[in-house]
Amino acid sequence: MIQFNAARQLEVPQKAFLMEAIDLALDQLDLGTSDLEKIESAYNGVGNYLAGCEHPLLEDAEIYPQGSIRLRTTVKPRTKEEFDVDLILFLPNAGNATRDEINDVVWKHLKASKVYGPLAEPLARGFRINYSGNYHLDITPAVEYTAEELRGQPLWVVDKRFQFKESNPEGFALCFDDACGLLPKIMRTQSFRETLSAEMIKDFPDQNDKKLLNRIIQVIKRHRDVWAAREDNRYGEYKPISVLLTTLATLAYLHIVRLGKTFSSELDVLLDVLELMPTFIQQANDEYRVENPSMHEENYAEKWNRKEKMEGPKLRQGFFEWHKAAIHDLEELARASNQGMNVMFASLSEALGERPVKAARESIVETVSASREKGNLGVVLGTGAIAAAAPKTVKAVTAKTNPIVPVKKNRFYGGE
Repeated sequence: MIQFNAARQLEVPQKAFLMEAIDLALDQLDLGTSDLEKIESAYNGVGNYLAGCEHPLLEDAEIYPQGSIRLRTTVKPRTKEEFDVDLILFLPNAGNATRDEINDVVWKHLKASKVYGPLAEPLARGFRINYSGNYHLDITPAVEYTAEELRGQPLWVVDKRFQFKESNPEGFALCFDDACGLLPKIMRTQSFRETLSAEMIKDFPDQNDKKLLNRIIQVIKRHRDVWAAREDNRYGEYKPISVLLTTLATLAYLHIVRLGKTFSSELDVLLDVLELMPTFIQQANDEYRVENPSMHEENYAEKWNRKEKMEGPKLRQGFFEWHKAAIHDLEELARASNQGMNVMFASLSEALGERPVKAARESIVETVSASREKGNLGVVLGTGAIAAAAPKTVKAVTAKTNPIVPVKKNRFYGGE
């Protein structure tokens, strides 16, 4: 197992400062209010249109988000890339229909619209609505999965290769919500902004109710995207998919929480999660599995087992190359943090991209400058560390579990 060395040896104030810089960069990558409003409007529009179809197969249709919008792990796409908004189109009255019958009805209804017809295209699992801008909606028709009782809303989703495949995105989301409600024990230290004068602190409202696990997933996904776009990266086109990364990170996070270990900083939690992710990949009889914890039949590493054109081995290698790069880049960031803010932020730009890191740096410099004028400078700029007070008493955080929220017709989770 590849392990961290330099990052673990940093002083606690340095770790706190690094995590603060990472968090400020991620603030720039959250979907803004304007983005969410556009996506929600598009979602409601196509949802109402599909739910209003009079064909018997679409009677009482429900549509709801899956993926990053539902999990609150969205990351703005890089330039010239589009954001995927993944939706389930649940058809409660189409249980006896074939995949082709379902696809034909949905496709014809979309094409009959003057709005959606010109924007629609078929996918291996449903259809895409291509909006002008930086996002598109991917709609996956699904019917009830009746083999057994499972948490969430277990489904059969249409699939080009298998007619139908098991899936339970809402069950996975509920498991993820539970994991987000569990927090490891972390030494309470003063953050960068807390170290400075209270009157200079600006509020940073958490509009999306982000917990530590949400942020860890965002770090992982953003690094994956930046890594994949590097010019010398021959594995970029085989980058690991988001749901696989999210599942492995969640399993690793749950493992360390259950161990009851006390961490000196949130950065140490991120380090442990990254190190442990590969250990939750199952392998037996030359088959790889990363299972949906709410439906073990659903294998997020299914494509890793494909032999055509060596697709499976390339995707597996893509994951392990990304994982090696993630640990390497964080190690480089740790070393750079001992060489001053300029070097540290240059290294962080390599990991998360120049634009969001530049904004994070400007925010920190502005706050430091304002505090200097007040005579309350509490940051050692030469090392990037915080001249913080001694850590307060270790405080165990009570685990909380989010309540199960039933799926409602045309409910948009991202706006909550």
